[in-house]
This record gives sequence, C-alpha cells and structure tokens, in this order.
Amino acid sequence: MAETWMLEQFYHTVINAKDIDETVEFYVALGFEIIRDRRSMTWPPGGGLVFGLIPDVRGRGGTLMGLPNDPPPDGPMLDIIQWLEPQAHFSEISPTTVPRVTAFRTRNVAAALKAMQAKGYRTTTPEAFTGNVAAGILAVGGVYDPNGNVVELIELASGLTTSRLQEVNGVDE
Repeated sequence: MAETWMLEQFYHTVINAKDIDETVEFYVALGFEIIRDRRSMTWPPGGGLVFGLIPDVRGRGGTLMGLPNDPPPDGPMLDIIQWLEPQAHFSEISPTTVPRVTAFRTRNVAAALKAMQAKGYRTTTPEAFTGNVAAGILAVGGVYDPNGNVVELIELASGLTTSRLQEVNGVDE
C-alpha cells in the first residue's frame, strides 16, 4: 500500500540560545534577516510536548530567521529559542568536545571570516582553509556562535552539490 504522507521541504532548525538577543545579533551579522520576531511571545500550555519536554515549558523566542537569497517559504529558517524552564545546557568550547555544526554555502569564505573576526566573533582557525581545490572545496572555515555552536562556511566550486572528497581522497564525506 502506498504511503499517504511525505516530507515536503526543510522548514527550520532550532538553535538553543544562552541569550536570545546576543544570538539573534550574531546571525544578523552572518547575513540572516528576522522573518518573525517572537522574543516577547508567551508560550502556550503544552508547548513542550512536541519537543519531548515537560508540557508547560517557558522560553523566549522562536525568533525565525532566514537568508535573503534563500527566503521562506521554500528556504529553510533558523528558530532561535532561549529556554527558561527547563534551561538548556551548553558545553564549553574545547578542542576535545564535539560541537553542534551547521554549514552554509558561502561566497568568499576568507572575507566572511575576517568580517566576523572584526565584529569580535571567534573563528575556529585564523584564516580559511583553501587546500582541497581538487575536491571542489575552494575554501572552508568556521565561526563560533554565542552558544558554542560552529557555523561552517564552505565555498564549493561552481556546479557542485557536495565536495568530491570521496573521489579524490578515497574517503567518505
């Protein structure tokens, strides 16, 4: 029997924020626009159930943000939430703690890293890595958001959907 349901498109991903104002400011600095600012929203009773949490969670946000060149309703959004009850837990930035990573195709990664550094944001490396052109990776780098998540900025050769690391290096991506 044929299924009567299917996923249609990527809608949003939740970014847990220590401080929603600081987090929204960071993503604006990256080039996101606020689609719907819900920082003063009162969460409805039972709002935590869909997240597997206690029914009556409290939070600031669901501030929805999108990229101007990949706008909703077809482009995905970020949903920035500062959990007040229960509170989210955040790991310290450490080279031995695996961070949460969100990647974005980026034009001119080197300039993006320099711009974010100039705004006071910490990057994973001082400069963009540019050593794998054979795999179609023109440049890649990362910047930490205020919550310790890494935002990977990747610049791929024109026409590529993914890199060719597997073909070039014989490794899985």
